[in-house]
Amino acid sequence: MKKSEIEKLFKTGKKVYTKTFKIVSMPSSDDGGVIISAPIKIFKRANKRNRVKRLIREAIRGKDFSNKMVCIIYNSPEIKTFWEIKSELEKITF
Repeated sequence: MKKSEIEKLFKTGKKVYTKTFKIVSMPSSDDGGVIISAPIKIFKRANKRNRVKRLIREAIRGKDFSNKMVCIIYNSPEIKTFWEIKSELEKITF
């Protein structure tokens, strides 16, 4: 995604907040895509940020985001298990 598309996503996208995630989504005329973020303010160490991103990527694998732009931001200070992340993401409609 281009920078202008990401800015538009955050300005006009639908925002959903949970205990663990902030999710911003909007329909896309192009391919769409997914952005996964684990902020440095929450996880100082890169290995923890990468682990969270891998868990989220695995939890959403197989879902179709071809017509949507989605940004998933992990906001919880503790790293949850794969099954907790997967169940929470399944409850949310993108």
